[in-house]
Amino acid sequence: MPFLVAIAIYAVRIARSPLDLRLKRRHAGPLTVAALGVTIYLAWDWLQPDGIARADFIGEFCGVAAVYLMTCSLVLATRLRPLEQWFGGLDRMYFFHKQYAIWSFPLLFPHALITGGDKEEGTAAQYSTEVAVAHELGAFAFMILLLLVVISLARVGRLLRLRHAWWLFLHRLTGLLVIAALVHGWILDPVIDGSPVLRALYCLIGAVGTAAYAYDELIMRRRAPKAAYVVSAVDRPADDVVDLVLTPTAPAPLAVRGGQFVYLRVGGHRAWREHPFTVAGVGPDGSVRLTVRALGRGTRRLYADLATGAPATLTGPYGMFDHTVGGARQIWIAGGIGIAPFLGWITDRADRDLPRADLFYCTRTADDAPFLPELAEEVERHPGLSLHAVHSHRHGRLTLKEILTVTGPLPADVHVFLCGPARMVADLSLALRRHGLSRHHVHAEHFAFR
Repeated sequence: MPFLVAIAIYAVRIARSPLDLRLKRRHAGPLTVAALGVTIYLAWDWLQPDGIARADFIGEFCGVAAVYLMTCSLVLATRLRPLEQWFGGLDRMYFFHKQYAIWSFPLLFPHALITGGDKEEGTAAQYSTEVAVAHELGAFAFMILLLLVVISLARVGRLLRLRHAWWLFLHRLTGLLVIAALVHGWILDPVIDGSPVLRALYCLIGAVGTAAYAYDELIMRRRAPKAAYVVSAVDRPADDVVDLVLTPTAPAPLAVRGGQFVYLRVGGHRAWREHPFTVAGVGPDGSVRLTVRALGRGTRRLYADLATGAPATLTGPYGMFDHTVGGARQIWIAGGIGIAPFLGWITDRADRDLPRADLFYCTRTADDAPFLPELAEEVERHPGLSLHAVHSHRHGRLTLKEILTVTGPLPADVHVFLCGPARMVADLSLALRRHGLSRHHVHAEHFAFR
């Protein structure tokens, strides 16, 4: 109960804070997941049958909690657009999708240690077979979840250099884990077995996860908003950057804004796999500009092979990285190809109300900043914008001290938007919060989904 009270107090504080409504809504999703988790625990504690030892109860509930978190992870993987506003965009949905899966894994250790092998199998052959199958399903779920957690760790992923197709295949096994765990608990869990209400609630949790998995595998790719385009312009302004423009070929192009992102698929039958990219500009005819850095196998192939005239499909748009949630004074910080959303904002001819902002464009050298001339030209059209090029090879990496040297003391209502390498975003976000800036005023696009 104290946890529910704490969640309610935090929700009230967010509701009463002077934030844009969109920033308030993004807390509703994680808070709801936390509140439902606490509610499920209270239901299990209240409705558990008599005769269950406390240690056994804790072990069994750890298994239930793991199934609940995996279900939440599957729901967030569906890309359901109504969920975006409650989690703060698809990039944050995928962040929590990954976190819930990782958090579910440690819960399996106390579950296995406390409850493993403690249920007598009896003498009936059918009963023994059911118990054996249930144990095998539990072991299967544990091993696959361990594998998924390990390959999802950034350092392990870089070490294994696992192809995206294999990573995606393994990732798509997540739904099978919930189904296996559901059957495992149905047969072996004495708490569920002794309470019809808890059994129904457990089935409901598993059904939601299974439905989300089925939607992801069978429906999402057919129902997701998409439109046909053609690659109308290709430029390679740097050795590892391709700048492309896609012109709609259908009468109803996607309603995209600069700073959002879309999933791009190029080609026909043997199409280059779908990949998310940030929108760096939208033309009056509905054309979409994307800037891509060749970092992996797929993007290097795109850089090398992409040519005008290629058919393409865009799915989306997604994301809520939007300067309009901030106030009149802002700081924009871009690292490398992270300049894309800021390009989208600045070049949007329909957006005449840009705030007063300092834009820091951080690259290793001047040669790594191919969009600097374009930005300088665009900034001339917006008197409130100031452009600052930071080249780490000459100046070192951007620090809060250097930011304050340019901007002066930060007012309490300033909003900071960051997009770039994860290390840069994390370091500067931490420095800003330590300086006293509210974490609700620090916004980052988490474009590393994998």
